[in-house]
Amino acid sequence: MCCPDQISAAHLLDSLAKSTTRFQQDLRIHRFIRLLRLCSSTFQSCIDIPKHSAFPSHIGRGMAPWLLQESFNTICASIIIVVEEGASLFAPHERRNIIEGILDVLLHVLATPQSSVTHLRAVGGALQTLDLFGADMFVETAGNNLQHWIRVILNLMNSSSLSVRSIAVDFMVSLLGGTFDCFGNVDDICLIFVSVLPEVCAREIALCSVSNLIVNAEDIARALWPLRRSIGDLEDISPKDDCRIDPQLAPILSGFCRACQAIVDGVLIEMRLKGRDLQVLGAGVVQVPHLSTVFDADEESLFEAANFFVSETAPVQRMRWLLTLRSLQVSKGLWTEAAESLILCARTISDSLPHLKSVWRPSRFVFWSDSRRSLWLDTIGEDSGIPDEGNSQVMDFADGFLEPDDVFGGHRKPSSGKLQQPTVSNMCNVLIRIVKESVDLYMKEGGIEELAYSQLESLLRAVMNILEVHKVRNGIRKFDPSARKGHADYDVVLRKVVLNIRADLKILVESIHRAVQKSPSAPVANISSTAPTQGASNKESRKALLYVFMRLYGKKPPRFQESTTIPTFLEWDIPCVCRIPKGVTDKVSDKERKEASKKLSLLFADVYIAHLRKECGPHKFALCTEPGDSTAARDDDTTYLCIFPVDASANPEFTGQHGIPTKRFLYQNGPNINSSWMELTVAHSFPCPVSRQRAVLSTELYAM
Repeated sequence: MCCPDQISAAHLLDSLAKSTTRFQQDLRIHRFIRLLRLCSSTFQSCIDIPKHSAFPSHIGRGMAPWLLQESFNTICASIIIVVEEGASLFAPHERRNIIEGILDVLLHVLATPQSSVTHLRAVGGALQTLDLFGADMFVETAGNNLQHWIRVILNLMNSSSLSVRSIAVDFMVSLLGGTFDCFGNVDDICLIFVSVLPEVCAREIALCSVSNLIVNAEDIARALWPLRRSIGDLEDISPKDDCRIDPQLAPILSGFCRACQAIVDGVLIEMRLKGRDLQVLGAGVVQVPHLSTVFDADEESLFEAANFFVSETAPVQRMRWLLTLRSLQVSKGLWTEAAESLILCARTISDSLPHLKSVWRPSRFVFWSDSRRSLWLDTIGEDSGIPDEGNSQVMDFADGFLEPDDVFGGHRKPSSGKLQQPTVSNMCNVLIRIVKESVDLYMKEGGIEELAYSQLESLLRAVMNILEVHKVRNGIRKFDPSARKGHADYDVVLRKVVLNIRADLKILVESIHRAVQKSPSAPVANISSTAPTQGASNKESRKALLYVFMRLYGKKPPRFQESTTIPTFLEWDIPCVCRIPKGVTDKVSDKERKEASKKLSLLFADVYIAHLRKECGPHKFALCTEPGDSTAARDDDTTYLCIFPVDASANPEFTGQHGIPTKRFLYQNGPNINSSWMELTVAHSFPCPVSRQRAVLSTELYAM
């Protein structure tokens, strides 16, 4: 129900809008929209804080929330009338200015904490604008503010009110569907969405902390569950049920929502990696026990988040999640996978160098950071007793997740405005640092120097190719002095990268020489600065990389009964191949390693066995260590974990360039010598940036 003031205002606006049909050039509507914008700022004085309150002292404090809600409800009702009447009456050359003013007012309203009724009205007005004027006009008019619109919609998608979450999801459906109909893709919208999502997640967590709702890591995850549900609702929308979703948009939307869930996971992982140093607004957070995160798909989530970004358009965002993946793997002692993540990060940088000028960068949202524009920001922190510093601490915490400082080697981003545009110089400096760190990690694993050499050699060719292309494109042009200097600087930094990579290659060659000298029985190849041996180092590589089969089946424990977009570490009843890390293989001597493969597989699975026994009980959990056990009869009340070693396929088609096994793995499906063999195929070549992969294909082989 509308109050009488809103009804009379609606009649007044209706007559005003209709009167403009005789005076198309009249500026009354434009002035009226500017008046609404002024009202949206002025009505914030209804917030009951002594610094900005406009209430006389004799008026009760309980009146402030009511007056604040009704004031903004009146603004929203007025905007809806203007949109309804203006869609068909305003001239085309006036329409853009009107839409720009309307969106500015609605954005300011949505950026202010309101009741669910006001949020529904404001988003309803935005939906009406989007539907009547089209997604193309909305996106064009919003311009740089489109990222801020997505911020406030993400904020609403994490609302505790179901109706607010539903209309926020409905807005995203209209925006994505309309954009796809107009332009044939939604790449720009999705890029903005996933780029600002970490900042919004961190801000939501910080606001919960200000309200004294964060005590431990579980509370942090719980603070984002409404957002996760909203993303799940967005993914569940089908073209059969909603005509706004084109059938060709559905798979794109599914991949986009998976990436969003992965990024939410990534934010939580980044916080968890801080360990005891994690503080949310100065307050320490109690970490969850290690066993409770055993089956979390941390590596898969970070790898999924990184792969959503393209090197040519969003290299910094892709680097950010790859570096987080590296940090996670280092914390687990997965040296090879951490090095592979850094190599992928280095390739991202090299691929992005010709496109850095066109890379999109986010900017800060002034309505969330400037208390002069948003008076309500001074109320943040009242519950914790720090109203003067509450919002500044919230935004400092959120900005740290918009783009972590270590992406550019500790370079601080500007305190306001647009984030720093990456340059060839700072990207090349990061590239040099990453390559050196990857070499250290390869050497720490040991026995895979040949793989490291191959990766760096491929990266070197890519950088030299960029250098040659740059010469061809610019060598015959006549530059003015400033352009000539820019060309020379570009050439210098690329040559610096080449020299550093060659120096790292030399370190690897020396390591391979030492391996050959320690293995006199191995064939000695001609080792130079450009080609490593394939003798002893190949033998060491095979010795270093060991794999196990893992499969979880039977009765699902509570941990696996949750509905998650990205599956847990072990997908239920699906075989996985995992690489045994160096920390486990070092527990057995080199001579005993082949005979102790079953012992190594059990050592690797110790933490998973302990978790399942704790969750299921010792009498409701069974361990299977033979291939035939996975097909044996099972008890419906028992949870089974099957684990045993597997051998890499000797087929050269599916092995690495230097004999390192990659995609196919074999095991005999029974104890008898005549038993059939099973061959498992995974998606990515081992070793890769993840240490475990599910089997995408299982083939039974029979001896002839």
